[in-house]
Amino acid sequence: MGVLLIAIGIGGAVPGGYALIQDELRDCDSPTIVVEPPERAADLVAADGPDLPRLAFDELTAAEQEAFVMALDAPRREAHIHGEFRNRPAFERGVVVAYEGEQYYSTIVAENTCFRAPALGFPLGLFAIGLGTVAVLLPPAYRKLVALEEQAGGKER
Repeated sequence: MGVLLIAIGIGGAVPGGYALIQDELRDCDSPTIVVEPPERAADLVAADGPDLPRLAFDELTAAEQEAFVMALDAPRREAHIHGEFRNRPAFERGVVVAYEGEQYYSTIVAENTCFRAPALGFPLGLFAIGLGTVAVLLPPAYRKLVALEEQAGGKER
């Protein structure tokens, strides 16, 4: 029974604990964009390519600009947008951004939604872990006390 309580407690405490700290990780509800190189954008803006919205870098919000520049420098060419995302509809469809004389294709690759957990999941999970630990440790401790009592009772006679 104790092991079952520990397992149930872990199942509640881990997601509940993560839900408490996810805002501190700064990725919760911050979409991830990818910025493709100019060669990719050239293929997309060709005469037979799709009709994509076009934006100048100056038209992006400060948060969008920061993420765009970070994505250019990142190995996977991805970055999170933290802050105002006014041009979200354009990024959802895919957008061509003019930056420093080049055209780059950019789009959203991950939404990064917040994890929702019950408010009492973490404290109840910790309580179940504690109760399960007591339930696991109590029988051996009780047997040890009984054995010590029997030894002490045998010496008195």
